[in-house]
Parts: sequence; structure tokens; C-alpha cells
Amino acid sequence: MVDIHCHILPGIDDGSRTLEESIELILSAKKLGYKKLCCTSHYKVGIYENKNYDNVLKNLRNELKERDIKIKLLEGNELFLDLDILKKIKEKKVKTLNKSDYLLVEPIPGMTSMALKKYLERIIEMGYRVVLAHVERYSFIDKKFLWELKKMNVVTQVNIRSLKYKKEIYNWIDLNLIDILSSDAHNKKYRNYDLEEIIIEIENKFGVETKKRLLRDNPQKIIENKDIKGGVDEKKIYDTGINNDNFIQRFFKRIKSR
Repeated sequence: MVDIHCHILPGIDDGSRTLEESIELILSAKKLGYKKLCCTSHYKVGIYENKNYDNVLKNLRNELKERDIKIKLLEGNELFLDLDILKKIKEKKVKTLNKSDYLLVEPIPGMTSMALKKYLERIIEMGYRVVLAHVERYSFIDKKFLWELKKMNVVTQVNIRSLKYKKEIYNWIDLNLIDILSSDAHNKKYRNYDLEEIIIEIENKFGVETKKRLLRDNPQKIIENKDIKGGVDEKKIYDTGINNDNFIQRFFKRIKSR
């Protein structure tokens, strides 16, 4: 499996605090079946700006080599879509996912759906491809908005742990509106790689091929800078689940009975 969204570099952002915590997280990821991790530290202008990122990543890679822990660490950022981020993207201050054309981004609190789409359009116009992080978090995102994102070729990512709390995600997966499941791991206590039960549930509900697509195949395409393809049945997106004929029949039957 490939994790394109985690915060395991020690001391870079609000993720792992120490080298040992990073090692524990990486060992947990390896045990779960991960082979590659994109170290997507936050990029938030004025707060997190990749200070010492390259050295920390290099040191962590060296530590894994010394301990004979066979897992690949790849670079990346999770970009906070504030007013200054477009300038930083244009100046190439941010890190794409494994040096691909893909950028992992997240909306700022209070951002509207219209504003988000405008930001995504600007980033795409700059020649990048977009992965929208943890789409399940935003109140304005529903299956219709996800379909709008898909038509923009935006890649949609969900945090695995969220499937425990937001069952609507299962419907989104069934409609092929979700491209990637990631850990968004931050620490060993709360936001970690204790995800085995959820991954088993995903396989039980959707089958092994869907599990592979969400956890391995599509993330691998991202780090190889390839397109993610997948058909969506638009009729199902707008299906309300109401049988109109039956509804009309029941309506007139009720009138006649009065």
C-alpha cells in the first residue's frame, strides 16, 4: 500500500514530535502493509514553511537504513489554501507529491464551495494537478459537489479513520467518487496507523479490488505522476432514491380515499 498523506517527519509541523515517535509510526505503517509513505508536512504561510524539511527527511531515511526498516519515504506537503499560498506555489516553494505534478491541498476554515473551486481552478491553470485532502471534513461537500470536483479532474482523498464516524463515505465509495484512502497519521496516540479493522471492513463491503484501488493502485499512480481514471454513473449521483411513479400513485390513491 501507498500512503500519500501523513505527518511523520519529527518536529516539522503538528505531527510527530520526536525521531522515536516517527519510527514507531513507520513500523506500524509497515506492519499494516504500507511500502511507501509521502511525508506531507503542513505548508501554512508564516507558520509551517518547510523549515529544515530536507534535512529532517534525509536524517529519517538514514535512520531507517541503519535500523534495516525497509519502507520508502517520499516528499510532499499538505497546502493550506490561504491568501498567500498561490504565490508560494508559483515560486515553487512548496513540495509536490514525490516531485510529481500533484499537490495535496486543504481548504481554510470557513472557505465556501465557490471559493474552493476558484482556488482549485487557479492551481490547475498553473499546470498542477490537485488532490483534495480529507474531503469528508467539509460541510458543503456532498456527492453532487464531489461529482463537480471529479469533472474538474480533482483527485478526492478520504482519511481512513473517518469511515468509523461518517458512514456516508461508504456511499461515496460505492458511487466511485472517492479516489484514495490515506492515514493522515500525526502521532502514535490518537491519529496513528491503528486502522486494520477499518481496512478489513472496506474489503468486506466492496471487495479486494476496490480496496487495492483506493489504498495501493491510485496512490501509486499519484507518485508516478499518472492519471487516475474511473467512471461515474451521473444518474446515480442525482438519484434521490424515490420511485416517482409509486409516489404519484400513492398520492392519488390517498386523495381518492378522502
